[in-house]
Amino acid sequence: RLGENAEANRAQSHVDAMVSAVKKHGWDGEWFLRAYDYFGNKIGSHENEEGQIFIESNGMCTMAGIGLEEGLCTKALDAVKERLDTKYGIVLNNPAFTKYHIEYGEISSYPEGYKENAGIFCHNNPWIIIGETVNGNGNRAWEYYQKICPSYLEDISELHKTEPYVYAQMIAGKDAFRPGEAKNSWLTGTASWNFYTISQFILGVQPDYDGLRIDPCIPVSWKGFTVTRKFRGATYHIEIQNPDSVSRGVKQLWVDGKEQISNLIPVSKDGGIHNVRVVLGE
Repeated sequence: RLGENAEANRAQSHVDAMVSAVKKHGWDGEWFLRAYDYFGNKIGSHENEEGQIFIESNGMCTMAGIGLEEGLCTKALDAVKERLDTKYGIVLNNPAFTKYHIEYGEISSYPEGYKENAGIFCHNNPWIIIGETVNGNGNRAWEYYQKICPSYLEDISELHKTEPYVYAQMIAGKDAFRPGEAKNSWLTGTASWNFYTISQFILGVQPDYDGLRIDPCIPVSWKGFTVTRKFRGATYHIEIQNPDSVSRGVKQLWVDGKEQISNLIPVSKDGGIHNVRVVLGE
């Protein structure tokens, strides 16, 4: 956009090299590895006795869509569902560490199910939620969101313990003495990550260079929703309709009664109010 094509090509070459490296050295067959330690040993592999799968790498790589076309994202997210998901959120790793690994640092020093040792960190649960929307699975994305959102936890407040209007940093995982008990409210970036996740990836109202891109990924049970978004001086009242009960796919989009040829709402410089209607479908 700035005409700096040489710089853009240089940046893209690094992106392509990273994607290639992740596919070659970071894929474990069913999920993405967490890391290699100082000695070159795998962390977060099925070859490990404990800590075979981790949330971070599988969230980051699926958010980036690495291997999306080859089905790597689907495999990784299914592995997260099978190995890391609980009724209180997604744990950091599994199986929990029962032995101390000096080369890992503090992660294996905590009791099983707490903090970095297979606790539920609400900060990085949204990474998996975004990954699910990249993969087009609105049902699972919403299911994960409800598990950590304070508004949905009133019924277990005696277990959860923290304030019912703020995210916890950590919730005790499935290996803990008291699974579902939360700790460290306020001490977290979870609120901002969840706002970003909900507004741009589930509701799908995404700021772009040339306007607002509308690309929801929602549960098939939703019949629609409305959003008011202020963007570059103008206000957009956006109504989403889902008559075909799909998770994703903008079929038609109108701005002030005029149908658009894409799912991008052009930037309006009049500072006024604009009505947008979107129909999802195959």
